[in-house]
Amino acid sequence: MPVSKSRRHPKKPARTSAGDGAARSMPAHAHLLDATDRVMVGIALRDEEWVVVLQGRVVAATESAGLAIAMLRHTATLLSGAGHAVRVDTSETLRARATEEGAAAGKSLDDYLAYLEAERAELARDRGGSDVHSA
Repeated sequence: MPVSKSRRHPKKPARTSAGDGAARSMPAHAHLLDATDRVMVGIALRDEEWVVVLQGRVVAATESAGLAIAMLRHTATLLSGAGHAVRVDTSETLRARATEEGAAAGKSLDDYLAYLEAERAELARDRGGSDVHSA
């Protein structure tokens, strides 16, 4: 009697991508959610670095919790301006670390995030890019 193909060629375990480290577990600390609460973008903590994860891939990284929140908020502003209903959800840990950074700079969290956004907008102008949104 012939042996089935599945017995002749057992399945190999699925491999995970080791390239950008996104395949290993990272605790999520923030999400950009659409109107149906589907996660569009996430912020995770990996080895004391805040990483922006889009479609399972790390697309940006920073050591600054404040900058991670600012990037997520800027993305939300751009999407909202294009007519998409989105919201940002952040963990207490991420907010606390960003608050500490702000305090070290002599600013409240809101003032610190506004400062980071203004700095981003200025850099965009200096590079000759159009800055359509300044939050």
